[in-house]
Amino acid sequence: MSLTLVDLNLSFNNFRSIPVQALHLPNLQSLTLRNNPIIQLPTDMSGLPKLIELNLSFCLIHYIPDGFFSLPAIEELNLSYNHLTELPASIVHLSTLQYLNMEGNQLPALPFSILGLTKLQSLYLKNNFTSQKLWSHYSSNTPMSLKDMCAKLVVDFEMDYRVTCSDELSDWIESNTTVCECCGGNLVGEGLVIVRSVMERTFGVRNLPLSLLSCGLTCFYEYKRMKNLDVPDGSTSSFQGMTLQQLTLLDQ
Repeated sequence: MSLTLVDLNLSFNNFRSIPVQALHLPNLQSLTLRNNPIIQLPTDMSGLPKLIELNLSFCLIHYIPDGFFSLPAIEELNLSYNHLTELPASIVHLSTLQYLNMEGNQLPALPFSILGLTKLQSLYLKNNFTSQKLWSHYSSNTPMSLKDMCAKLVVDFEMDYRVTCSDELSDWIESNTTVCECCGGNLVGEGLVIVRSVMERTFGVRNLPLSLLSCGLTCFYEYKRMKNLDVPDGSTSSFQGMTLQQLTLLDQ
């Protein structure tokens, strides 16, 4: 049966996680698990290569691991009415996603990377903590650590940290260096959060709040003063990999 099953509805049960058996159905196209006390999500969904529709609404999910977004065919994802406070930037890996329902969570903003979902047509975000009055609270960052600031200087000046730093610190720098979503420079460590409404209307949502990671204080204050942008709808234009600086140029 597992080889031929295409539609599975396990709603209104007492599952606290997605059953292991339901994660290895190669031809499954629709999986519904709404109204279960699910708290933890799996870190690997690759056993569902043909899954198109996934409904995990009205559960108790509070965290999404990056590996959860290994769904190569997904088109509809419903995570409404859970306890989510953050949506990982790795959602951009769902390149086939067309419908995303995040209503009824505790999200202050969505990750900037969501603009890379070029096939996304419908986004539902009502009943979250997305009011502009809360943006300053969400972006009230703790001071950058001395470790992050020093490591950024090492990377910016292209020092050979494998020679000057310990192996442990060198490994940390290598695994924690990414691209600043504001200026495109080196971001080392946690970065500083900025919230901006980058689109007038994106994926059907007006004034969609997006969170970006800036690489340091200079970058943070420069882009925090920036006005909200009004560029073409993200559902029809590709902004994957673009920085806020590049979007600003599009807006001019």
